[in-house]
Amino acid sequence: MIIKRSSMVLAAGSILLALFMMLSSAGIVVADDGGDSLVIAASSSFFTQGNVLSKGGVPTGSFAYEGLIARNREGGYDGWLADSWEANGDASVWTFHLVKNAKWHDGHPFSSADVKFTHDYLKEKKLWLSSVLSKVDHVECPDENTAIFHLKTPFPAFLDSLSHCPGIGIIPKHIWETIDDPDHYADDKFIGTGPFKFEKAISEQYVKLAANEDYHGVKPQVKEVIFKIITNKDSQILSLRSGEVDVVSDVSPAVARSLSGSDGIEVSVVSDTRGYELGMQCNNSPTDNKDFRKAMAHAVNRERICEIVFDGYAHPTLTTFLMPVVAHDFVNEDVPRDDYEYDLDKAKDLLESAGFVDSNGDGWREGPDGKKLNLIFVIQGNGADASGRMAEVLKEEWKQIGLDTEIKLTESEQYAEQRQHGNLFISGMPYLMHDDADDLSHFESNSYFGQKNWYDFNNTRYNELNEKLRSTADRQERKQTGYEMQEILAEGIPSVPICGADLIFAYRSNRFTGWENLTPLYWDVDTKMLLNLKRA
Repeated sequence: MIIKRSSMVLAAGSILLALFMMLSSAGIVVADDGGDSLVIAASSSFFTQGNVLSKGGVPTGSFAYEGLIARNREGGYDGWLADSWEANGDASVWTFHLVKNAKWHDGHPFSSADVKFTHDYLKEKKLWLSSVLSKVDHVECPDENTAIFHLKTPFPAFLDSLSHCPGIGIIPKHIWETIDDPDHYADDKFIGTGPFKFEKAISEQYVKLAANEDYHGVKPQVKEVIFKIITNKDSQILSLRSGEVDVVSDVSPAVARSLSGSDGIEVSVVSDTRGYELGMQCNNSPTDNKDFRKAMAHAVNRERICEIVFDGYAHPTLTTFLMPVVAHDFVNEDVPRDDYEYDLDKAKDLLESAGFVDSNGDGWREGPDGKKLNLIFVIQGNGADASGRMAEVLKEEWKQIGLDTEIKLTESEQYAEQRQHGNLFISGMPYLMHDDADDLSHFESNSYFGQKNWYDFNNTRYNELNEKLRSTADRQERKQTGYEMQEILAEGIPSVPICGADLIFAYRSNRFTGWENLTPLYWDVDTKMLLNLKRA
């Protein structure tokens, strides 16, 4: 049988068209390499279940929702729903002048009534985000473009609370005022004011957003964004290589090196996006002993961790919690760096003088009570991430000074509880948690959300200084208060600085441009990054 080539092409075209229609009706995304769709590899998305209030606050990673402001890496704030803002002399009254042309995605105009409603609703429903607004007494709206927050006490770090970790996003009054049980409300529209509109989501598959053509700010040049849910990082990289996705965030150094030279794929490195510390439980033996903790401060081989765990994409840190690259003059330079220097001989001497000795000659130290020490190192997850690998390096290191360490892997649901019962853990937080004196509240006895801090560290003077810091508006005075707090931390050693780690993105440069020199708030693609992109 002879079939003409034109007939074969026509038949193939018909089959492909039918296949495309079948896949589309089944809810499967078919990407068009020549179109404007940006496909992002994502491990999960809050758009696929629950609602925005059950997922946390809204920095710039929500795409559809906005807060009043967002923190930036330069130490300031970017306006989102607020055009400008100011505080009174003691930072007890904060006035936000709102954008005048914003609309909700369903067409309703945005106004100050939505800002006031968000505050009142979070508190009335006793949602966990209400803790961010605990210092607010009430919100006043003299007109539709002005929202005034009256605080119970002066609070100069109020902007920090609103902007990140977790931050507060504004929700539409006309929708949420009818929702009586937000804890069990499953949103299927996600109406926000942001630069992208929610279009569709299929759980465990993908989320589709479209550019908001009525956006009040700079309109996105990317017309469509698809978050393809791929939970396995290796699978994400395979999808990048095949062209199924355009960008993968938080790539490992080894993968970054393997991608080097790949056709159409480039790698971008953002320095010091995450700060790591060795945390110690101050209530459990032997880490309840301050001299023991001081010995551990000299038993962290930062250079080895940066090389083995991060393949050189990290930088040793010797400053007390705050990172100089973003905290600048809030770092107390008078705190001796040698308090944290790597020196196993010094660690041994401190252990010996504190009564932690190898009394029976078996190579392992016993405590002052004569019992063998067994350190419990609690790690969240399966141990394959940076925290788990750091724990392995440290465990091997500590054998040299006679310390036996058990690494205990735990699921995320039990991690907080297990951490309280162990001795050691790895704290890894975004740079925005290390950039201002106010971040030192992390070690206050009741921490930021009215709960115990991770370390069970409790110092009366430190707690007093933390309260003073929260109510001090003068920057120089805040800096000096923070200096004293850092001195107390260096003396008490609830944690030991390890390193600042870089963030690595891999992306297809032949599809979209504008990835260079962009710093996300955390370590995923966020709204600010997308607004900088355009078709290649």
